[in-house]
Amino acid sequence: MKKIWILTTLLFGSFLLAGCNNAINNPEIAIEDDCVLGDNNTCSVEVEEPEVTDVENSNSLILVFSPTGNTKRMAGYISELTDIELTEIIPVVPYTEDDLNWRNEESRTFKEFKDNTIRPEIETQINIDGYDTIYLWFPIWFGITPNLILTLLENNDFSGKNVILFCTSEHVGIEKAVEYLEPYNLNVIASHRFAQDTTKQQVQEWLESL
Repeated sequence: MKKIWILTTLLFGSFLLAGCNNAINNPEIAIEDDCVLGDNNTCSVEVEEPEVTDVENSNSLILVFSPTGNTKRMAGYISELTDIELTEIIPVVPYTEDDLNWRNEESRTFKEFKDNTIRPEIETQINIDGYDTIYLWFPIWFGITPNLILTLLENNDFSGKNVILFCTSEHVGIEKAVEYLEPYNLNVIASHRFAQDTTKQQVQEWLESL
């Protein structure tokens, strides 16, 4: 009887040792002290999955004006790569191909450039409340910002917001456009120009360089 008791004790000790070694080598199966034994003497522990929150992007919004769709395409790359919400700034009266003919002094864009008091109406309902960072993207017209962006700024409160300015332009930089917006006292923390043929890979490389 004594031999049987000793053998049983050794076997039980071996199982405990094996269990401890397994738990050490594989921490995912480690048992918590307050587990509850079920009907089959198995330990059941409810593990609450952590809520994943992207602190950097959760309070960000991309606003894009893109009359031809090209600027929206590139803004979409950033939205896809960062999971930031994108809202398109749509004018009440869309810009036609003739409107965008900057070489024609009678075109809509040329007239807006010559008269910066013109404020095209915006159809999109835009609400920037609750967002800390605004990515504002637009094409460069005549080296500066389209008047539609001025409408946006004058009808929304950007105070206290971080603003990242992006522009789409083949040759002209964004510096003059940033300077043009200085009277609006935007807290511009970064700005960048993308060429019209910018690829998603190039946008990703730029994001990784930040």
